[in-house]
Amino acid sequence: MASYQNLEDLKQCSIRMYDGMTIVYPQFHQEEVFKLFDTAKFNDCYAVNNSTLAFVSENVLYVTPSSRSAFACLSEAGFMKSSFYVPFSNWDYPKFEKEKWDFLLKEAQETHKSDFVNDCERYCDKHDILPLSNEILSNCFQIPEGGVRVKHPHYESSIHPVITEVCLDCFVIERLGTYCYNNGRVVFVYRDGKTYVTKGYKILKYLAEAGFVKGDIFVPFSNGEIIIDPVLRSKWDNIQKQAILLG
Repeated sequence: MASYQNLEDLKQCSIRMYDGMTIVYPQFHQEEVFKLFDTAKFNDCYAVNNSTLAFVSENVLYVTPSSRSAFACLSEAGFMKSSFYVPFSNWDYPKFEKEKWDFLLKEAQETHKSDFVNDCERYCDKHDILPLSNEILSNCFQIPEGGVRVKHPHYESSIHPVITEVCLDCFVIERLGTYCYNNGRVVFVYRDGKTYVTKGYKILKYLAEAGFVKGDIFVPFSNGEIIIDPVLRSKWDNIQKQAILLG
């Protein structure tokens, strides 16, 4: 994941722009030769567009995916926000540096996910939504990030996590630490923002003790759905049904 110790470290994890660089615009099936603008007047400045960060240091223009670590690094080095063209911020990419750019994008995506989990956990700490034991979580099925395909008697569909974004907004806050149940299945949104499902109602006692509250969320696998993927289906089949404690 992207974590920069200093400005030189950030430069190494950026694309250095130069005159004559070939830029690809896949949405238009076109290529363009990049013409570097006058960078001198933007020394020690940065600009951002569509989650892409550009900055000028010693008359050299660098581009990298935006991240908290990158902004913190620039701020510590005394950079100021400005307004200038930000390459690679509209689906374009450097033709001969594409491998590095793709790697940086992947790293930034993982960093955003990690930051989001930390944000969720800090929120839960402040609002007394406590952790569950590893023993409890190990008997729960985590809905995959990309969802899970299921078969109903007459059709197929996909079940997705309750939270699919990586921004701690009001939608996320309202769902952290919530649970719901139906037909012997319990779903809950955990402290890390991930969605878990388990069998039986025994877990309700532990959720309540941990500060979780009942919410209005869809309960997967509670209406006869069958998981299509054999690996995921095996994981769900191995979940043990816990004793019912509801009165």
